[in-house]
This record gives sequence, C-alpha cells and structure tokens, in this order.
Amino acid sequence: MTSLKLQLSKLADAHTQWQLTDSENRKRASFLYDPKVASTLDRETIYCLGANGFEELCLLDSGFEEFERVLFSDTSLTFERSIQTKEVNDSLNQTIRRFLIRLSPYFLLSPAHKALEWLVHRFFIHFYNVDDLIRCILPYHEHNYFTRAVQMLRLSDKQSTWIWLESAQKAGTTIPGLVMANRCATDLGFFNFICDSVAMAVQV
Repeated sequence: MTSLKLQLSKLADAHTQWQLTDSENRKRASFLYDPKVASTLDRETIYCLGANGFEELCLLDSGFEEFERVLFSDTSLTFERSIQTKEVNDSLNQTIRRFLIRLSPYFLLSPAHKALEWLVHRFFIHFYNVDDLIRCILPYHEHNYFTRAVQMLRLSDKQSTWIWLESAQKAGTTIPGLVMANRCATDLGFFNFICDSVAMAVQV
C-alpha cells in the first residue's frame, strides 16, 4: 500500500471509530458556545479566536510563548492528530499537558477560554486529554466554568476514572468542597492524582 493510501486508510479508520463512539461530541463540543452555534463556526474562525486568546495569555505570562509553534501557529489548522504516529501524538500530549498546567492559574480569564476553545476544536482535548483538562480546571470545582468544561467530557463509559463526575455533568452543577474532600478520603487514586498535579505544577 502506498504512503498516501495508507494515510487515507488510517484517516478513514479513525473517523469510523469516532463515529462508533462519540461522533456527536466530537462535532459539537464547545467551551464557549452552544453546540448548535458551535457547529456553524468554521475552523478559521475558531483558530483566530484561539490565537487571539493565546496572544493575550502571552502578554500575561511570557512562559506561554513556547507553545505557539505546536498549538497556535497557522500550521495547526491542517494538523490531523488521528492520522499521526504514536510518537507524534505522545509528544503532542506532553505539550498539551504542560500548556494546561500553565493555563490553570488563568482558567477564569477570557483569554484562557478562547485558547481552550481552539484546543477543543482542533486537538479534541476533551476526548484525548481528559485527565490533563481536569487537572487544569479542578481548582475551580465550585465555579460554573468548571461545570461548563466538565459538560464537554465523555463520562458515560463506566470504566472512566471520572465517572463520579457524571451526575454533576448531567445536572449542570458545581462540586462542593465537602464532596471533593470526601472523594479524596475514599478514593486513593483521586488523592494521588491531586498530589501528582501539585508536583507537576511546580515543575512547569
């Protein structure tokens, strides 16, 4: 099979797999917009929005500049992660993880929302990078923006680490501090996740 045919085959397989799992979520997921509104916006529009948010973030913190080439340059307009090699996707995931850790302190700000919209639209972080997205938003579990982000996630899989967030997702509610504390006390995996998140934040 030629290289082009192989790429087309991989793309078709990836798209088929997504359709079998969560095609509607992939097409409609949005942090800023109602799904129906989001479906009317083209890629270039979302990119311009995200790039603007990224520029504003760089003015707040020059540390964001390292992420421009991979996540916010115009080459990202044509990037299709579903047909990339494991090595490329592993590298991308590491970049997204570091970006979301750095973004966390700014999560309540409008520039962060615009940047997130692009990452959801182009890199499908609500599907591929759930742990890292939750790590970014978790400090704001009592804020409505946390709820908005959680509602983008696919939590119906009973094997998901985050299935316990499904009730809040469906109800559109925040997570009270007492509930979060109880979760830490009864779920060692979640407690370790928080500890690891703190360690990662210190390193970035």
